[in-house]
Amino acid sequence: NAHVITFGGSYGGMLAAWMRAKYPSLVDGAIAASAPVWMFPGQPETSSLGPAGPYIVLTLAYASADPSCPGRVAKSWDLIDEMGGTAEGRAKLKDLFNLCHPLTADTAYLLPQWLNGMYFDMAMVNYPYPTSFLAPLPAWPVAKFCAAANTTTDIVAGIAAAAQVYSNHTGTVPCLDLDADPAGDLGMTGWDYQSCTEMFLPISSDPKQDMFPSQSYILEDMVKYCEGKWGVKARPFHLKHYFGGMDGFDFSGYSNIFFSNGVLDPWAAGGTDMVIPEHLCLSDCPNVLIRDGAHHLDLRSSNPADPVSVLHARNMESEAIRRWTVQGRKKAREVKTEF
Repeated sequence: NAHVITFGGSYGGMLAAWMRAKYPSLVDGAIAASAPVWMFPGQPETSSLGPAGPYIVLTLAYASADPSCPGRVAKSWDLIDEMGGTAEGRAKLKDLFNLCHPLTADTAYLLPQWLNGMYFDMAMVNYPYPTSFLAPLPAWPVAKFCAAANTTTDIVAGIAAAAQVYSNHTGTVPCLDLDADPAGDLGMTGWDYQSCTEMFLPISSDPKQDMFPSQSYILEDMVKYCEGKWGVKARPFHLKHYFGGMDGFDFSGYSNIFFSNGVLDPWAAGGTDMVIPEHLCLSDCPNVLIRDGAHHLDLRSSNPADPVSVLHARNMESEAIRRWTVQGRKKAREVKTEF
């Protein structure tokens, strides 16, 4: 007689939505927070942001903290690459970023690669209070980063100083190890394998739209990488066919799924302009766009610093759960009456 509501954020949010979609007789409804269910190959272009969407949203999050911040980040890439091209420049980068190991001509790429991940991760956990979700961070870390980056006219030195917000906020980390993740082991090796077998995410960056160097996602190249790295047959369209709706890719046959996205969260780009149009769902698929929200902020514990926008989202989610459980009880009574 129990009623079941699935909850999840990020990948867990996708699983929550898909479980309701796949087993509607067992699950009464789903709360899917920051779940980019429309970000896979073979799906319709439901987001006008296109494949660069996550990096566009990320750039807007940094701009909302400081309008000049994205420009400084955008200019830093060529400067860092130029410094990485000489022994003298690499030595200076080691000192500026307090690196644990010297950079070589073969390893200089690791620094911009680490910075790319840092910008993405910091936007995801841009919460209004201190957290240690991915790394020990202050409240509103993106704003703290941008403020630190603006303390000098030397762009690279400013970025290096600001990177300490993410890599060493506590002041207890002796040096920056580019081979180590501040979040520790989150099973990224397993995620790389899963990305090949089912979770293909075609994400690109475009300096005309965001603050990152140009990077194109080429499906054929990813398929070759997967087959070479893991020796498996890549399945870029698996999710489209296994969890898709009535026509193979949308949610037009589904119901009772609540989608929430945060304006500050890069993954919100996988939510059809960050809001799910009604025609992509059969019935009762409410959605909310959290103005001051980063990655699944609505599913975190309550905090005095929570913005009004996330309190509103939680109220909407609570109402949806009440509505779905009432429906479930009504159906249960109807079944008992029939028998």
